[in-house]
Amino acid sequence: MKKLRWFVFAILSFIWFCSSAYATVISYDTTNITGNRWQYNYTIVNDTLADNIEAFTIYFDVGLYDHLSFISVPTDWDPLTIQPDANLPGDGFFDALALVSGIAPSDLLGGFSISFDWLGQDAPGDQFFEIYDAGFSVIDSGMTQFVVPINVPEPASILLFFAGWLLFRRFEHQNQKNRAV
Repeated sequence: MKKLRWFVFAILSFIWFCSSAYATVISYDTTNITGNRWQYNYTIVNDTLADNIEAFTIYFDVGLYDHLSFISVPTDWDPLTIQPDANLPGDGFFDALALVSGIAPSDLLGGFSISFDWLGQDAPGDQFFEIYDAGFSVIDSGMTQFVVPINVPEPASILLFFAGWLLFRRFEHQNQKNRAV
């Protein structure tokens, strides 16, 4: 039984160690306002452990997005939207610049919302982003991540889990006593 415990501990430790990464995460959720009008709500997490995030840009693909407009940004952030246009060399974008202080390492900030017309199929998805420091150098980039709603277990589920755990511990203790005899 001890070998099994150590094996499970080793596997869980390996998974945790391999999944620990330091990077900026921009998570979002979507809301269908009406028809093809949608809204993104963003939260930025600074896990770079190096620099404050002083600005960021999220790109909107030409042919998939139209009529971008920001709904809200946190106080002391300056937003800018540039519409996607097939006649321009790049995609449209939503840009936000910290006017006072950015997002410190190990901190997060939400409250960035933008609405748009979705021209694609199904629901809108992940987007490319860039993160900038105070000198406007790119310090990180990646793809936004959809926030999956988490169901918090009800108290009865938690109690059932602990009852099962206690029962398991009792049987384990009883097996140890039987082996000792």
